[in-house]
Amino acid sequence: MTRNVNRRSFLKGAAGAAAIGAASSRFFAPNLISAQGSGVEVVYWTAFGSGTNGEAQTKLIEDFNALDNGITVVSTAYDSYESVANAILTGLDSGDVPHVSTLSDVWWFSFYLRQALVELSPYAENQEDYIASLFGDYTRAGGQWGVPFARSTPIFYYNVEAFDAAGVDPAAVGKWSDFAEVAQSLVDGSDVTFSFGFGNAASYGAWTMHGPVWAFGGRYSDEDFNIMVNQPEAVAAGEFMRDLLQNKGAGAVDNPTNEFIAGTLAAMIGSTGSLGNITANGTVEFKTAKLPEELAFGCPTGGTGLSIIRGASDEQIAATAEFINFCTNTENASFWSQYTGYMPVRVSAIESEDYQAFLAEHPNNQVAIDQLPLTQPQDSARVFIPNGDANLGRAWEQILVNNTPAQQAFDEVAALLEEDKAPVLEALEVIEG
Repeated sequence: MTRNVNRRSFLKGAAGAAAIGAASSRFFAPNLISAQGSGVEVVYWTAFGSGTNGEAQTKLIEDFNALDNGITVVSTAYDSYESVANAILTGLDSGDVPHVSTLSDVWWFSFYLRQALVELSPYAENQEDYIASLFGDYTRAGGQWGVPFARSTPIFYYNVEAFDAAGVDPAAVGKWSDFAEVAQSLVDGSDVTFSFGFGNAASYGAWTMHGPVWAFGGRYSDEDFNIMVNQPEAVAAGEFMRDLLQNKGAGAVDNPTNEFIAGTLAAMIGSTGSLGNITANGTVEFKTAKLPEELAFGCPTGGTGLSIIRGASDEQIAATAEFINFCTNTENASFWSQYTGYMPVRVSAIESEDYQAFLAEHPNNQVAIDQLPLTQPQDSARVFIPNGDANLGRAWEQILVNNTPAQQAFDEVAALLEEDKAPVLEALEVIEG
């Protein structure tokens, strides 16, 4: 049974203490467990406890426990990636941590810097079958510090009914400048409130705007932590989006996915991991498309992987690895993707007859598969600098909510990022030399 912890109850219990911010082989865990003589309990902390994604997570846990292989997974579900990570940070000193956890794209590196993760190369099965770009996101200094699980890309969602009512050709979503030309007509000619919905920092605004920054030729930073968000190309992306909101019917909302489900948005950028929820609960017909281009195409990956937290015994690590391999095997990678909308993390899952039949019936899911080879790793400023995602998200809020000129907003966040990157570089020097 999964115990659910929401953000409010976590913060109350933790009293905000977690505001701080440390060769392919096959490993047969049951053999080691059998040799140790008794069953093993694996403690799993997950960000998936409710809704469509929670249902899929619960099924994986129940199916694994039904194997009767001497391992029992006991899970606690938090309501966000941040809540899970903060709970682990709080427990690192006391040892009150799980054996395995979901750690998102902007969190796993913090635990790598704290040397709190188990290196997974000896344990991950069929490593060559993982999507190489997704598996590589957790590779650092020759080690493997997580495996992909609920991985996503942002995709473009649009309200077919609104486009039809306004007489707008869906081809307009192929390029940002083309979409801007028709954006106001979507509001004028249909029942939607906004032509496009921008999210806030809490709804991963920096992530959804990452692709557009690349599309306009900009970057948040480079791989060497050189901050570039306030350079002309990124500023151009910010000014374009500010104009879209001020003059072309777009709006800033707390939760674009919920607004899109309710039919108030003509379009938005959202995670592939929202596809299951939107398909199940949406009130309007919708379609998906690749992110719009401008000077180039730009799209990051995102989502979460599974990592083992240091402190477990060899027997517990072996049992935990067995659970990770189960969750990400071909059959379950296909199931998870079909049920939730997250991408399959294995080549064999994508190529499976079952998944190909699913794609034939669900073309909206095909978009993420087609877009995946075009993605690239996220800029270090968002995923590797503590609070980078939140600070970049707040800069976007300044632009889109307060109508702050992009140069001013990005200059301010660049100064924060410069300050916050210093301890990261120092820690990397100690760990990696």
